[in-house]
Amino acid sequence: MTHRVLLALVLAVAVGTAGCSARSRGSSPSQTATPVPQAHIEMSGEINFLHDMDVKRCYVGKPGTKLLNGYSVSFAGDAQVEGGEVLVPGFTGDGAYDSAMVILNIAQGPGFPHGTTLEEVPQTTVAVTISNAGRAGVARFTNYRSIYGKKGDVRGGLVSGTVTWSCAEVEHAAAPQG
Repeated sequence: MTHRVLLALVLAVAVGTAGCSARSRGSSPSQTATPVPQAHIEMSGEINFLHDMDVKRCYVGKPGTKLLNGYSVSFAGDAQVEGGEVLVPGFTGDGAYDSAMVILNIAQGPGFPHGTTLEEVPQTTVAVTISNAGRAGVARFTNYRSIYGKKGDVRGGLVSGTVTWSCAEVEHAAAPQG
């Protein structure tokens, strides 16, 4: 598919800065805070990686083929993951989608001296299931090819995995005025 792109582990992603709130708007410190929205990443194959990170934003725009169309969940950066997101351009509501993109930016460090980028190959698949009115999801990806291996060698091998997430709220694009 032409709109599925690289699973990029070193490619910067810029889709906005608004985030999911750790507390409901208008809540006071004495009220129970909503847990920080979380994502969990698991990869195996050439790269074995297990990591939890914060969710920055869940967003729904109109369905379509452009970058900001459909559903997206973006992940906050930390010392191991610089950021990333899951994109579902054809999103029309909760359900299963096989036309999606997964982008993760793994920081350089032990085990990733040059960082690494995974690219789609003919046998690559991405399946996403979104639930709870867009506040939860899982992306399963298989057979991405690593451009760099663990020691920086070219064409390291295949990687598969999952990204699961939860978000306290989902931001919706403003309806066009007309």
